[in-house]
Amino acid sequence: MDLDELEIDEELEEQIKLLRPKPTQYISYRFNNLDIESVTTENYEDMLVDSLAEQVSMFIPPSGSFEDPDLRRYLELIKGYETSVNDLILGLSLADQIRITFSDMIPATICEKFPDIDLITKRRYRCVAEYLIRQGELEKVKDERGKLVKKVGNMGKLVVIYQPLIKIRQTLQKAGLSEFIKNEQPTQETSGTACSGTTD
Repeated sequence: MDLDELEIDEELEEQIKLLRPKPTQYISYRFNNLDIESVTTENYEDMLVDSLAEQVSMFIPPSGSFEDPDLRRYLELIKGYETSVNDLILGLSLADQIRITFSDMIPATICEKFPDIDLITKRRYRCVAEYLIRQGELEKVKDERGKLVKKVGNMGKLVVIYQPLIKIRQTLQKAGLSEFIKNEQPTQETSGTACSGTTD
């Protein structure tokens, strides 16, 4: 191969790179234009949107023990919940997948809402659900005595039931995802692999 042929091949490769579709990335409005490395325990209220600042406030002294590196690691963690690259489900983040699924306002377990996902993914979804609880978008169902109501899941273990709150729909509206909000349904006993509720 001579020099001219090599240059042609390099030009062709550059053209192919330009034609390749670039990965699409969805980032929640909570993290748009946020430089996490600039966030500190002193300025977090000014740097973060109100709902996120309120959530992390419990970890900031004197009520919590976060220092700047801890706060930034936590923000990176939950940014992962709110970010998606070429996701198979409409390019949505894990957090928004859960928001949309629970936007019918029907209490359910993660297993009931996502029956086909594997065990590792279920654990990740439960971590995201805990984040949404701190955001005031979900809560765990409790009985009149304040004890958690649980169901026996398809692995034979007791799992918690999540009750969606109105903020879950408001967040989807703020994110421009109103078209995916499900019609609100009356509360009903779900069926399938989960058994009747029990309390701790």
